[in-house]
Amino acid sequence: MPSSIEALKQAVELEQQALDLYIIAMDNAVHEETKQTLKEYADDKQQKIDTLSWMIMAESGDLEKEESAPQTGGEKLAAGKCPFSKGELKEMGFDMSQSTASDDQFKS
Repeated sequence: MPSSIEALKQAVELEQQALDLYIIAMDNAVHEETKQTLKEYADDKQQKIDTLSWMIMAESGDLEKEESAPQTGGEKLAAGKCPFSKGELKEMGFDMSQSTASDDQFKS
């Protein structure tokens, strides 16, 4: 039974073969719509090959782990986290304990 790395490598080979065939078909296509669609397929296939390559590197332990550095507000926001802790808000002059808004104010 092949390991996950061996299976992923085989998948990359098959995806690459399909990509090569899409490119050949695109280069020989008569209709512009066909060429455009095949270009989109080829672009998608290349992205899948890149993703599989990253998976292979991750599975084999070749990816270097980045040390977790303190995140800026923008990085937290991009990661889906609140960019400001209560301490950061307090430093900016906002006292959240003095907030006068209640949940009832926002109900319809």
